[in-house]
Amino acid sequence: MLSKKLFFGAAIGTMIEYYDYALFAIFLPLISPLFFPANTTFQSLEKGYLILLIAMLARPFGGLFFGYFGDLLGRPKALLGSMYGIAIATFLVGLVPSALTIGTWAAVALTLAKAIQLFCFGGEYNGAGIYVVEHAQNKNEALLGSFLTATTLFGALLASLVGVITTLQVMPSWSWRIAFFIGGVIGVLGVFYRKNLLDSPGFKASNNKQHSFKKLLQTYPRELIAGVFVGGFATLPFTTVITFLNPVLMTKGFYNSHQLMLSQTFLIVIAIISLVSAGKVADKISPNKTMQFGALLLVLLSYPLLRMVDQGSLYSILFAQIIFIIINEILLGPSNAYLKNAFSMEYRYRGSSFSYCLGMSLIGGLTPVVEGFLYQRTGSFSAISLWLILIGLGTFISLRMVKRSSSVLLVA
Repeated sequence: MLSKKLFFGAAIGTMIEYYDYALFAIFLPLISPLFFPANTTFQSLEKGYLILLIAMLARPFGGLFFGYFGDLLGRPKALLGSMYGIAIATFLVGLVPSALTIGTWAAVALTLAKAIQLFCFGGEYNGAGIYVVEHAQNKNEALLGSFLTATTLFGALLASLVGVITTLQVMPSWSWRIAFFIGGVIGVLGVFYRKNLLDSPGFKASNNKQHSFKKLLQTYPRELIAGVFVGGFATLPFTTVITFLNPVLMTKGFYNSHQLMLSQTFLIVIAIISLVSAGKVADKISPNKTMQFGALLLVLLSYPLLRMVDQGSLYSILFAQIIFIIINEILLGPSNAYLKNAFSMEYRYRGSSFSYCLGMSLIGGLTPVVEGFLYQRTGSFSAISLWLILIGLGTFISLRMVKRSSSVLLVA
């Protein structure tokens, strides 16, 4: 059984991961002009999206790197190594001087700091998810996995609350840096906490020759494709709302910075409730079927929901955002259990981390860039539904391609 101490040891890193992910997203409209000067705030924001995309390309390499050591040496050693990197990189993000001080080197330094951070994040979420679900020993795996993911959203909720405080009028203009320093301090605490983690029950170390990356690609092609789409979808509606819609609405004068933080906080609370509910349902139905349902909902509802956003009513925008967040969590909640059962133990850390992180990088990183392009070309939020429908269909089809339900997939 998984004790509370082991669960928290696994969860603290993922909490920091989403703390920073949400923090960077909600502060992007404020810090983009500091690092990416442009003629308008929206142009600065677009440059920020491109930098985030470049940095996110490091994530799947981190998934492969830490996944290799997690399969070879055990889960705790890989999770401890990723925690060291996350703590250092998060401090660096808060320390990078602005363009006013060092010119274009500010953008370069911020990109490098984010790349290091995202490289380490590549070994974090899926590794912790696998660790937790393996300790469940086939009992309530989806629910327990959803609880782990819920702690990541508590990290995002903490980021929003810190954002609310640091955007108060009494706070200095550089107070956003304090938020990243807080993340670094939590990371240092996580390093000390993770030193005592025990390995998963029945852990079997992989063999370099027998369980090579090439053999992984040959043995699990469908599962890897599904993992890519699951990783991409897992951030798609959330990124659309938190990283694209709300910041753009703010640049258009619909929100001020403080109202933006309050909105993000409310949506994250909705996400936590939806996430745990989806995990509970998935244990009764199966993670695969639950996730397919979430993908279909995105395909069917993306256009009408974004038409509501185009109407410009506060209530219609809020309603659309709530539904998007719920759809996101229907797929994300069972994802740890699904990915754990998609690969045998010798390939599990690499297979799940690499495929999931590749999806997050390619789809998650492209999402604000593609959506920004579609919105700028049409002036309509409903135009971005093309991207959402495309990824939703890809996710549904790839999950269908994996014919074995996650409840009967290979279990170590």
